[in-house]
Amino acid sequence: MELIAGGVSILLASFLGGATGFGFALVATPLLLLIGFPLPFVITANLSLALVTRVMIVVRFHGDVAPPRVIGLILGAVPGLWIGTQVLTGVDESTIKLCAGVVVMAAALLLLRSMTAPPPKPIPGAPLAAGFAGGFLGSTTSLNGVAPVLLLARDQVSPRSFIADLAVYFVVTNALALVLLALEGALARSALYPAFLLWLPGSLAGNWLGTVVGPRLPERTFRRITLLIVLVAGGVTALTA
Repeated sequence: MELIAGGVSILLASFLGGATGFGFALVATPLLLLIGFPLPFVITANLSLALVTRVMIVVRFHGDVAPPRVIGLILGAVPGLWIGTQVLTGVDESTIKLCAGVVVMAAALLLLRSMTAPPPKPIPGAPLAAGFAGGFLGSTTSLNGVAPVLLLARDQVSPRSFIADLAVYFVVTNALALVLLALEGALARSALYPAFLLWLPGSLAGNWLGTVVGPRLPERTFRRITLLIVLVAGGVTALTA
């Protein structure tokens, strides 16, 4: 029953991720934790599924990638990923779950605010800082997209560049995170088999459906609904940590 419930959660998260370009881990992490899966399992499953589904997005939107910004995000993520793996293996899981819930809620509120704020001036070195924060959150909670999404939303980049930059970032950093977790003995093999194999078809289908349906819906309304779901899921996760 847990695998079935997890599969439904992954399908929903993949749909939202495909439609918005950033919502997969924000939705999947709280839902999978609420179902009862341990944190290392959730991290391994999310990173693996997001890696595969984002490859298709990279192929589709490769012409819209902004190389300087993506390179900065990835370079900043490397030390963040390593530090995060040390925290994951040395800090109590309930503490990390509580922090994950708070991070999800804060991200939802900040993203909601960024939708209406005017575009500010660029901050030198911001991609490196966002990459570092994303890397740290990625290896501790699989929420490696939070900081980069906030940066791209703050800078109000074009929708296609938004999706393309995040896709490249996710593919590279998720692969690095999985390698580091394996080296530290924190990779949950049960999340790769059977969960990954069982959930991958639904994740691919949900992601594809999201990329088809999302552009046809009012962008602001749909993102507000998505962020509301994220906010509620994060709050419940924090309360049950």
